[in-house]
Amino acid sequence: MDRTQIWVKALLEAGQTEIELNKIVKQIGEHLGADLSLLFWGSPPHAGKFWTLRHGIEEGDYQFYLRHSNDDAYLKHYISQSLTGKMIQLQEMLPLKHIHDGWFREEMVPRLGIRYSISGLYPVAPGQMLAITFHRYQQPFSHRSKLMMQQLLEQLVPWCQYFIARDKLESLYGSAPITRSMMKLPETLTQAEHHVVSLLAQGYDGSEITEMRGVSKETTKSQIKSILRKTDCRHQNQLLHKIYSGD
Repeated sequence: MDRTQIWVKALLEAGQTEIELNKIVKQIGEHLGADLSLLFWGSPPHAGKFWTLRHGIEEGDYQFYLRHSNDDAYLKHYISQSLTGKMIQLQEMLPLKHIHDGWFREEMVPRLGIRYSISGLYPVAPGQMLAITFHRYQQPFSHRSKLMMQQLLEQLVPWCQYFIARDKLESLYGSAPITRSMMKLPETLTQAEHHVVSLLAQGYDGSEITEMRGVSKETTKSQIKSILRKTDCRHQNQLLHKIYSGD
């Protein structure tokens, strides 16, 4: 399993917990040498439901971009050139001197202050798109990082499709059990507790869960204790029995 596959596996194991997913995006960006990292999937902004994970981007700048995403000259050019599916160095694709939109040149570019951006789009369903973008302020990305970004874009597609499908099903039918014939977890469980239960069901112990989730031992112990209380279990073995028997 290569590095990008490990990242996708980690995203899959994190379920739909935003805090845990953002930690993985941070790890990905740091490994690639990015100052800013953004993972987007779903409907285009202003057109429907979408999700974003990000690291290094100030909330104000992020909201500013969302408001003006329809004015993104790089995005428009990328789509017009049929580059979908490819990770592209945006400033090389469209040099600033060739951008005729004065507002974009004088407002958006200075506001974000980014010199090197590599981005890519990939369709994941009708009207649904995956986008990943990495930015650096000072130095260009290495050739190795660019290759890994391309691999990541392609390997994220089935994960995005699964995420969107799962969200759709849960919005229609409610939170699903871990697998068919397993117990339905209480609605009072937090997203973090759902993740812990999932890891327990996969056979990981408390120490392994602590390391995988990047939290303290005390946090894991507290979450397991809370899970046992909410599921009316005296100990973890009883919890696992309930999970697999569907009681």
